[in-house]
Amino acid sequence: MTLSLAAIFMAALSFTVVDKTAPDIAVRHLTGKELSETLQKGMTPDALYSQVILAKHANYQIYTTARDKSGQSEVHESWNDNIFIQEGEASFVLGGVATDAKEREPGEMRGSVIDGGATTAMKPGDYLFVPAGVPHQMILKPGQHVKFIAFKTHK
Repeated sequence: MTLSLAAIFMAALSFTVVDKTAPDIAVRHLTGKELSETLQKGMTPDALYSQVILAKHANYQIYTTARDKSGQSEVHESWNDNIFIQEGEASFVLGGVATDAKEREPGEMRGSVIDGGATTAMKPGDYLFVPAGVPHQMILKPGQHVKFIAFKTHK
């Protein structure tokens, strides 16, 4: 019962995604101030996260994300995650089984929690590689905030 309520709660949370991609035919510069302001605008009280898409291609994607709430469990069938923590702290539960996982879009599963995974604490400057197919979940304690860059590479 608790897991079902948690899944409903997580599904009800909103998120903000701003697409700052552009054709890769010219140099493009986004200032740290612009990125920070864009992320901050998306951090409304009900937001699960705020994200800026920097690049999205067939073989890679780059995002900068801010969040102050834990995420759902995730399993990406074809994407490796390369995560660099910039600010704040978070824990990642890695491996195990993504409970109640449902396909959100082709090859992308989301669930409520992970059973049987190992927890790794992350702080600014830390890097984490999550291979395609490995269940993972970002956990934040109440009051925590984290900002990170994620490079997704096709397996």
